[in-house]
Amino acid sequence: MMEAKESKRKNTILWVLFALLAVLAVVVSLINFGIIKLKGERQDPESRLPAIKVIVANGCGYENLAKDYSNYIGDLNIDVVRLADMPNPIYDKSIIVMLFEDQQDLMRLKKMTGIQHHTVAIKEDADAQFIIILGRDISTIEKDKGGKFGR
Repeated sequence: MMEAKESKRKNTILWVLFALLAVLAVVVSLINFGIIKLKGERQDPESRLPAIKVIVANGCGYENLAKDYSNYIGDLNIDVVRLADMPNPIYDKSIIVMLFEDQQDLMRLKKMTGIQHHTVAIKEDADAQFIIILGRDISTIEKDKGGKFGR
């Protein structure tokens, strides 16, 4: 009789532990998939804005620079629509060329890339908002910004 009670109690404890583990697994899954937000967790305001469309151009002639840089900025809220090489690779300084008048997106792009120089060349039928022309200084800019893009 004593053994039956103890066995029943062990079974009850095992079922309770199993139920707690199942609930814990469900909660962890919901947090992991972003369905449940933790109190201190804050969403990056940049992620709520639309991606900025850019053309990344190699302006200094370093091999595969535009491709490498577009991979590097892939985690940012930037949509690289095309890669290009400038006909004359003479750029010492990286520069952003604004193709549509949009100061807010220009400021966002400057903040994300660390490139502070810009110019305006309005082109109504452009397939991107900006052209990022990469100069020889790009690895310095990224280091100053705390990035890990190295050449």
